[in-house]
Amino acid sequence: MKCGRRRVAVLAFTDFSMFYSILLLTALVYQQFGGKYEMSLYVSLWPFALSVVGCNALIRIYHGNFIYPGAAISVVEELRRSSYSVTLACLLLLSYLSVIRDMEAYSRVVILVSYVIAVLLLPIGRWVARSLMKRFAFFQIQTLIAGAGRCGVRVCHELQKDRQQGLMPVGFLDDNPEVLKGYKNIPPLFGRLDDVLEVANANNVEYLIVCLPLEVVKKKIQFFTLHFKHIMIVPDNSVSYAGCIYPCDINGLAAIELKNQLLLRGPRMLKLLLEVLMSIGAFLVLWPLFILLAILIRLTSRGPVFYQAERLGLGGRPIKVIKFRTMYIDAHESLEKILAEDPEKEKEWNEKFKLSVDPRVTPLGRFLRKTSLDELPQFWNVLTGEMSVIGPRPIVESEKEIYGDSYTLVSRVKPGITGLWQVSGRSQTTYETRVFLDKYYIMNWSPWLDYYIFLKTIKEVITCHGAK
Repeated sequence: MKCGRRRVAVLAFTDFSMFYSILLLTALVYQQFGGKYEMSLYVSLWPFALSVVGCNALIRIYHGNFIYPGAAISVVEELRRSSYSVTLACLLLLSYLSVIRDMEAYSRVVILVSYVIAVLLLPIGRWVARSLMKRFAFFQIQTLIAGAGRCGVRVCHELQKDRQQGLMPVGFLDDNPEVLKGYKNIPPLFGRLDDVLEVANANNVEYLIVCLPLEVVKKKIQFFTLHFKHIMIVPDNSVSYAGCIYPCDINGLAAIELKNQLLLRGPRMLKLLLEVLMSIGAFLVLWPLFILLAILIRLTSRGPVFYQAERLGLGGRPIKVIKFRTMYIDAHESLEKILAEDPEKEKEWNEKFKLSVDPRVTPLGRFLRKTSLDELPQFWNVLTGEMSVIGPRPIVESEKEIYGDSYTLVSRVKPGITGLWQVSGRSQTTYETRVFLDKYYIMNWSPWLDYYIFLKTIKEVITCHGAK
């Protein structure tokens, strides 16, 4: 699998060059501020930067097996493993310097700062490298999808926009020749399931994704495993579970363990502590921006600076969510008139509870919404214990019906200022997808998932992607 190995090589080189650069730049800056250390000593630490790559390979960050790479781990799991890998590499360096009794020749400050920066930036460097490979179609692993039903098509769409996995679908196999009629922007149907070997050889494909019902998988899997080095199975059934799923092996019996993060007290306490610290930090850093936006709101339209929106909080209790005001003061009165005069807007409001082009929003309000700056006052809701920094988006009473049975789960956590839905397309996603993402976040919460959402939020705010 040449593309897979080349892909791994690009990521390994990215990690090596980034970490080595971070180390040298940190040492250089420290020297400029009076540090009395020889730069040549840090230049000679290139094997240490190489050890980061070794630790990454050991901890299986690079698409599983380093020699025969397959599917990548999830972004969140990679964040977790990457932090452990950099920690291990730094501990190895400190141990080495202690053994050779040369610790005093190096600055502990440089090593510590380099460690912190590397934990934060190395995952971003890999994301940039993967994005470039995706953008220019370099080193994408050719993949066949067995099963062109709803599950197979969804997997195809996800992989077409995915940067992490590096799997590029080239076509489908299915025993129903009419199954793909009506679909657009997807690869063609190459033939029947039994044609898999001929199709794979003709298209130089070594990776197979099986999106078939479990009873069909049982019949075909032995034949598939004879001819493919890597097979991913995504059962095509109606079961959709958003919780933590861990593969298990019970003396050769394949099993999965489901874990509910919501019921674990330790993770919830850790999340609360991190978010209180984050909110205090946000107020300390962003107070000049708060004052500037407040002045602009007062100068550009009549009315108060803040707007309190009634939403449902923990346990379904009503809370007042604070935002910078983005609408004219007669917004509620004019909404009924707008919906009565425009059936299209009424339909959009009934489906999404918002309007893509809303005449009630002020010019400054449009900018605040597009950049999500109108949400900043909600850090106060976090400090009062009504909201989280990251969590499911707060909803209004009328949206409970759309959530259905899922609302019981969603209501057991505090709503968030930002969340998985906001960084996954936001206004461009369906409400069904929004509910699924909310459930997925609750069941899979971890500090690494919050860190991923935090990084994605910064990106979404800068690019204004998906916001309206």
